[in-house]
Amino acid sequence: MPWSIYTAVNLMPFFVSLRNALLAGVFTISGIAAAQDQGLDQLTHLRDARNFRTSSGNADWKTSNVDFGPILPGKTKTLADIKGSGSIRRIWMTVLPSEPGYSRLMTLRIYWDGEKDPSVQCPIGDFFGVGHGLDDIVNSIPVRASADGRARSCTWTMPFRKSARVTVSNDGTLATWGFYYQVDGEYSKISSNTPYFHAMYRQEFPCKPGNYVVADIKGRGHYVGTVLSARSTSDGWWGEGNDYFFADGEETPSLRGTGLEDYFGEAWALRKTNSAFAGCSVFEGGFTGARATCYRWHIPDPVSFRKSLRVEFQHMGVGVGPKGDDRNDVERPDEFSSVGFWYQLEPHVPFPAMPPGPDRLPFDYRHFVEAETLKISPPATGMTHVEKINGLHGDAELEWAGPQDGTDLNFPFQVPTKGVYQIMVLVSKRNDGGIGRLLIDDRPYTDKVSFYNSDFQTLQEVALEMGTLSAGQHTLRLRCVGKQPEADEGRWFAVDGFIVQPLRPIPK
Repeated sequence: MPWSIYTAVNLMPFFVSLRNALLAGVFTISGIAAAQDQGLDQLTHLRDARNFRTSSGNADWKTSNVDFGPILPGKTKTLADIKGSGSIRRIWMTVLPSEPGYSRLMTLRIYWDGEKDPSVQCPIGDFFGVGHGLDDIVNSIPVRASADGRARSCTWTMPFRKSARVTVSNDGTLATWGFYYQVDGEYSKISSNTPYFHAMYRQEFPCKPGNYVVADIKGRGHYVGTVLSARSTSDGWWGEGNDYFFADGEETPSLRGTGLEDYFGEAWALRKTNSAFAGCSVFEGGFTGARATCYRWHIPDPVSFRKSLRVEFQHMGVGVGPKGDDRNDVERPDEFSSVGFWYQLEPHVPFPAMPPGPDRLPFDYRHFVEAETLKISPPATGMTHVEKINGLHGDAELEWAGPQDGTDLNFPFQVPTKGVYQIMVLVSKRNDGGIGRLLIDDRPYTDKVSFYNSDFQTLQEVALEMGTLSAGQHTLRLRCVGKQPEADEGRWFAVDGFIVQPLRPIPK
């Protein structure tokens, strides 16, 4: 049995009992043993509770099965507005993508007991373990993302005494038409010493000098998880920095790490992996400009604090030292974003304001170049045409069908000044897609890129390695490499557009 399935099946009873220990604010070795011994026996005890659910299900539930609704740009939808005492036990949602990066453009907020400032505030993608506005798989105990990353669910227990309000805001530029959700929980009595669930998003694009701050908490509680997303902005490994936990005003952190990949349960860099309490949901590789997202749940080892907790990560790695020598302890200006998760007694310190939606994305879609608007020369082989398709950026793409191997489709672009740039190409994939490669001028900037997707047509961001470009005219080339073996035709390609983005300046 695969490890992820094994843990989900065999540790779930332990997690349910462990959740109760977390709510009570206690966590001991004897508590772990008791949870393991209890197993499924806890289901034989009747619960003094009444269940509730709010959902996108149609109010005309007897005759209609249209169970979704829109969220217009700049608007907020209330998913749940619960009155009484109880706890949210499960949140599930799925979104019909309306624009690239939608999962970071939509903001989840949760308010407990009528509070003005939310206790949860972060993009939905990052909350469910995947950053950068991407969709990918997560299979852990408290959080899961399936259906190619588009079905998101969590089972964090979220208690409240008087009320709970859950909202999602659309901070993008296009309407989200297909938004489905369920919020499940139960009404029950909540003890006076039960802490509230919190989650906070932060970002630095790029990181400024000094440690990156994941969370700066005031109050009493325990820290239960981290999601970190990184985008490298220079050559070399970015994850040599350590994690530091300063509890209750410590000047020397009582918890000090040995490297960021170690904190997330890996070693010797990263690779994509999923497990019960730690994993890496996004890993594009080691090239300059590559993206990664890691998660770590402190469920077996919550970090307790009585007055305060400050969580910091060094943004340190391989680079050139002050004497021109290669080192692995150089502070790097990579791009970090994160979500810290914890339970605490209220009140909490208000969170920093969320950056505007487009400013949260690694690529700025305000400078997106629509491929179908460019004047391009006909390729030597194959046919090109503009196809109107809903759900794309701009609702159209440039399609290329039937080229021979080695043929290029060329997209011209201008660079205003010499500098370090990264290009992101938004490609379309479907069941007859072929295999291509992306080049800038005559230099290959990617390995082989598959344009194939077996289920349905979908978009994918393909990030090219950062590099120095001279001022003036350049060409982005899509080269046909071959046929996709699984596809019937297998020589179809489509480009929605691309972004040519300069390296962001380092803050002072």
